[in-house]
Amino acid sequence: MSNVEPDRFSPLVLARAAGVLSLIGIVSGAFDIGYVRSTLIVAGDASATVHNILAHETLFRAGFAAHLLLLLCNIPGEIISFILFRRVNLVFAATAMGCGLVGTAIEGLDMLNAYVPLKLAAESSALGAFNPLQLQALSYISVQLQDAGLLISFVFYGLDEIVAGFLIFRSRFLPRILGILLGLSGLCYFSHGFLSFLAPTLDARLYPYILFPCLPGEASISLWLAIMGLNVAKWREWASQPWNGVAAVTHSGQR
Repeated sequence: MSNVEPDRFSPLVLARAAGVLSLIGIVSGAFDIGYVRSTLIVAGDASATVHNILAHETLFRAGFAAHLLLLLCNIPGEIISFILFRRVNLVFAATAMGCGLVGTAIEGLDMLNAYVPLKLAAESSALGAFNPLQLQALSYISVQLQDAGLLISFVFYGLDEIVAGFLIFRSRFLPRILGILLGLSGLCYFSHGFLSFLAPTLDARLYPYILFPCLPGEASISLWLAIMGLNVAKWREWASQPWNGVAAVTHSGQR
């Protein structure tokens, strides 16, 4: 029986779609995390943070919506990546997709914390048991919890990118330098996420420098996929072979 599946999709179209989705995610995330949060959140000042959120409610809601768009783009992006790389190594491709989806789920649940400050402000009249200072403190704590949730998701996103970088490096249907850059980006996310809990003092010294390699790694692979796609001929060489992960397990079981 032939191991070659009939093509039900164009790998070039899928690659470009993955690149476009990733670029949308980068822009959306940069808008919310890089601009909106840095504009509205005042470190160590709960009153000023709540005041900024209420005074710029439209900006806050726009950032929230942009972050949701990022998460929505992550899901088809992870699935497309699995389809493209499953022949290179099925186990590694499934691991990368699983880590990416878990990271997305954690970040999605964490968005509840992001919405708490606006919700508390809107319902303040119904929360008579709390005085304004207590409500401000609760709002600020929710912002801090969102940061913690984001750092947890970084651990999963980091492993996702490390494994994806290996798959790109091994595949040969994308430039190997892209795999190296993406793997370095993943290592930085992974390290930042773990160090923030294990060694917060060290992490504070490294931040934000530890995240500097992330943008070149993510932007380069996203732009390449969106513009160039992939080498279809070399991708079809992988597609004509048995699934590597399955083949490895089968050969091991036959010994």
